[in-house]
This record gives sequence, structure tokens and C-alpha cells, in this order.
Amino acid sequence: MTKQPSEEVEMNQQILRTPDDAFAALVDYPFVANYLEVDGMRMHYLDEGKDNEKTVFLLHGQPSWSYLYRHMVPLLVDAGYRVIAPDLIGFGKSDKPASSNVHSYGNHVRWMTSFVRQLGITNAAAFMQDWGGMIGLRVLAQEPEWLDRLVVSNTALAEMKGLEKFMVPKVLKLMAAMAGKPSINKFANNINYGNWAGYFRHSAHLEVGQIIQTLTTKQLSTDEMQAYDAPFPTPDYYAAPRKMPEIVASELDQVNADWEKLKQWHKPVLTLFSDKDPFLAEQGYDKKFQANFSGAQGQSHITIENASHFLQEDQSQQLAAKVISWLEQTQY
Repeated sequence: MTKQPSEEVEMNQQILRTPDDAFAALVDYPFVANYLEVDGMRMHYLDEGKDNEKTVFLLHGQPSWSYLYRHMVPLLVDAGYRVIAPDLIGFGKSDKPASSNVHSYGNHVRWMTSFVRQLGITNAAAFMQDWGGMIGLRVLAQEPEWLDRLVVSNTALAEMKGLEKFMVPKVLKLMAAMAGKPSINKFANNINYGNWAGYFRHSAHLEVGQIIQTLTTKQLSTDEMQAYDAPFPTPDYYAAPRKMPEIVASELDQVNADWEKLKQWHKPVLTLFSDKDPFLAEQGYDKKFQANFSGAQGQSHITIENASHFLQEDQSQQLAAKVISWLEQTQY
């Protein structure tokens, strides 16, 4: 286990790095590792099909990592795309600040913004799911030339004002408190925000692979679940997945300001949600995106059937085919 101090991260927080041998035997993940430095930390990303002219970014959420896209990457490369799939700081092969205080919403946006700026790629496409959308959309608000097409999938970005802005963070905090210390079985039997936040806050041992399994419709293999566990060899590494459920409704002033910028971004947007997402299927965030993005108007909303929250696991081939088809239809 390598522990490296970072002068850039607030208060000289301790930075952990998952040993390479934790990733030595990953199934279906033959990709070369690439790294950029962000705030003195090493950020990992896949960069496949480098000779292809068109580029698509794949952004993951919590508690997954770029392994989630392992079946989609070769399909997109074969379709003529350079595919870039970063691991969020605190996840996958990226470095992991050990303090939960470092994992603010704003810091994750800042780190991903730095990543995008360092690559210097513009007019790309992106597929954003879960926190990949919550972070990536705010990056797009700061860097509107980064993308010329966007797919949002099983994600959300709060836009709250008035009483809602005041009440929602309090309600979520109350739900997490009332959930107590749920086991993974309690969460699986009653998938809601309170049990999600309670599990990640209190569980002594995070069974990340098993969590992914509860939010997929297909049966993951033991090797696949172990691949999701791999980035977090001990509880010292848990800071990012522990913190993120608590900050879903944070920094609302900044989020609202970013939405005002995003509403001025008029390029094509596809909403592509799954039918069995226990978090978002009934929330109507696809319709909120369609209403807020002028570029979503006139685009066909796509529903991926028989897919839960992590639709990349459930329907990877169908998902890649739908994305490729839409990108071809909307290319300039």
C-alpha cells in the first residue's frame, strides 16, 4: 500500500493508492492504464482507439469505476470512436484522498474539469451515468466547447429553488438518519436513498461488488464482483464512496448557477434511461433534462428495457448500439 502526501489537496490530506496487484487478474478488462496529475494526485483513465478521429467520454458514478464500461469500449472503438473513460478521484485506479472532507461535490467537479482541460479535447461526445452526470454536467457548464453531443443516462442534476431548496437536503438527511445502520440485505430488500446513504456511512466492510449486483438485472460472476471490490482493499480507501450519498443535494447555489449556463448549451442531447432503475425510473429526470436542454427537443428519448440502475452491465450491447446509432444520426 502506497501512501503519498499531496501538497495541492486541502490541509495536506493523506492520499492512498490501491496497489497495482489488486487489479492483476481483472476479467474482461485488457486495457492499458493512462494517468494525468490532478491536484497532485494521479487520475487514471482508459484511452482506446487513439487513432480514431471522433471521441466519446464515458463517465461513471458511485461506487463503480471504468470497469463498468468494459463491454462498451470495444464496440465504440470498432464504430470509429476514440474512447476515454476516467476513474473519478477516490475510485478505480485513481488516487484516493483518505479524508471524507476532501470529497466535496465542488472538488470532484474541479478535478474532472482539470482532467478535461489537460486533455484539451473539444467537440467530443459523452455518455454520463449516475455521479458521472452530476459531475460531468457541471464540468460542461464550465467548458461548453468540450462536447458537441451528450447522452445522459440514469443520472440527475438538482435544480431547486425556494422551499424545495430548503427542504430537500433536510429530508434526505432525515431519511439517512432514520435508516440507521442497514445491512446490504436490508438495502437489497428496500432500495431507497435512506438505506443507500446509511449503508455507505456505517458499514464496516463495503461489499461494492454485491452493491452493484443489487442494482443490476443480470447475474454478475464472482470475478466481476471482485473487480468492483478491487479498488478498495481496506476501509482506509472508503472515503469517496462513503461521502457521495451525503452530498447529492449539496452546493445547490452553484448547481443552480451551472444549470443557467447549461440551458444556453444548445447542442444535441439524448436522454437514455432504463426501465427498472429503482432510484430514477419514477422520478422523471429524463423529462427534466428534456425540458431544460433545448438540444433534447426533437430527439427521441430511449428507454433501455430489462435494465436496472447500472444498465451498462445489464444491456451493454444494446446500450452501445443505441448510442452509436444516435451519434451517427446527429454528427455534423
